[in-house]
Parts: sequence; C-alpha cells; structure tokens
Amino acid sequence: MRVTNKTDGPISSQTMGTGALPSVPAGAGTGSPAAPSSLPTDALSVSSGAQFISAAQATLAGIPEVRTDKVEAIRAQITTDTYNPPADAVADGLVKAHSPQRLGT
Repeated sequence: MRVTNKTDGPISSQTMGTGALPSVPAGAGTGSPAAPSSLPTDALSVSSGAQFISAAQATLAGIPEVRTDKVEAIRAQITTDTYNPPADAVADGLVKAHSPQRLGT
C-alpha cells in the first residue's frame, strides 16, 4: 500500500509495511520548534460516493419512520368499515412475510 504525505518538507511519500522510517531533519526532536514552512500540511478529500451517501442520509433523516397521514387514512377506513384491500394483495403480503427467504431459514 502506498501512502502519500503532502508536506512542504523533505518527506514526500513513504511505503507502508517495509519497516523503513522517513528521514528526520537535523535539529528535530531537540525541543526547538520547527519553522512553519517545514511542518507537514494535512489534507482531506471525500469521494463523490461518500458525498452521495452523506446527502442521502441527511434526506432520509428528514423522512418520518411512520407515514402518519397514510396510517390515519387507513384507520379511518377500518373504523367506517370501508377498508377493502384486494384479496390477492393480502395473500401475497402474507406469503412474503412468512416465506423462508424472509425468515432467514
């Protein structure tokens, strides 16, 4: 695996897993602060896929888990005895809900 370390100093890249250590500039570790130009800079880049997932999660967070408008409409139909779903749709739903693939067996 190759890791690129963007710096303004002498370390430009290193290979992981080789055990090799990057060279250390003279005077490093002596307690004296390094000049700002020799400090490595951090960089972050987020892939377009990660940005898409983040946007999708934000959108999904705004959608309620229960669609109360639909629940209330069906509840009102049940109360007034006007809810008559198609028998085929009910049967298909029961088969799907109790099929071995759905139950994980």
